[in-house]
Parts: sequence; C-alpha cells; structure tokens
Amino acid sequence: MNRGFTLLYICTMLLVLAGCTSIDCPLNSSVYSYYGLYKADGTADTLNDTLTIITRQLTPEQDPVLINQDTKVSRLKVAMSYDSPQDVLYFLMHGTRTYNDTVIVDNDTTVNVVRYSVELTDTVTVEKTDEMHFESVDCNPSFFHTISRVTHTKHVIDSIVIQNPKVDYDSQREHFRIYFRTLD
Repeated sequence: MNRGFTLLYICTMLLVLAGCTSIDCPLNSSVYSYYGLYKADGTADTLNDTLTIITRQLTPEQDPVLINQDTKVSRLKVAMSYDSPQDVLYFLMHGTRTYNDTVIVDNDTTVNVVRYSVELTDTVTVEKTDEMHFESVDCNPSFFHTISRVTHTKHVIDSIVIQNPKVDYDSQREHFRIYFRTLD
C-alpha cells in the first residue's frame, strides 16, 4: 500500500476520533423508581403472589403495563412519567389459597382440600415534580423527579413509605418501602 495513503488514512482517523465527544450518554433516558418489599417487622420480603402494575394509557403508543405478572421478587422497578405531576398506578395482586375443610359424617372424618383464587387491586398515586436533566446536546433529554407524596388504597397494600424522594439514574437507591397485607 502507498505510504502517503496510509499516512493520510491515519491522520483522518485521528481527526475523526478527536472530533467525537467524551460525554457518556445513558443508553436509556428513562428514569425508574424502586420499591423495596418489606414485612411488618422491617425485614425484607419476597412477593409470593403474582403482581401486575398498570397505569393510565396517556398516549396511543404508550404501553400501560409497567410490570407484568411478577412473582418471587423483593424489589420492583417502575417507570415514572415526565409529563404529569402525578403517576396513578394500579397494583393487581393475584394468588391462590388452599384450606382444609373437615367434615364429620357418622364418626368418619373427611378432609376436603379447597383451593380458591384471590384477586385484589390497589390504586397508588405518586405526586412529584419533574425536573429536566441536561447532560449534553449529544444526549437524549431526560427528567429527574422529586417525590412529594404517595397515597394508596388498602386492599392488598398495608403501607408505602417514601425512603428517598430524589429519583434519577441511580438504580441502587430505594425510593419506596412497600408493605403488603397477606391475601387470606
């Protein structure tokens, strides 16, 4: 290969590399809130039933299902909106219960195993302020949030506590502690 061509190629590549920005943009500009699941005594809990979380569909292209039939988890990752002062979430809990029904007929005991389904739904409203986050003109826009209040119905959720109100890209931070009731 021609030595002049090789030198021109190397110089061109160096200029292209030097022209690139050094900003590391997040691959996904979505911001999530994290819910830790806890028992009443404060120890970590694991979801034994099936949980689906849906939200209001605000646009035709938005998927209202945020979590679909999660089970055996101790932490939930829920996307937050960036165009509304509150997020309304519907927590749909589904489980199966078993109990033994004892029947005594003529001194003969019969045990019947009865299974039944339990389905309960709670509405959770997260009030927040949205703050535009700017890193670089090369990056997609994103919004961080400050949670100001959370309210909920009490069919399957006993309580929700705001643990850390600042929501950003930090996936290690727990924003809520959620305490579920037992489905009996």
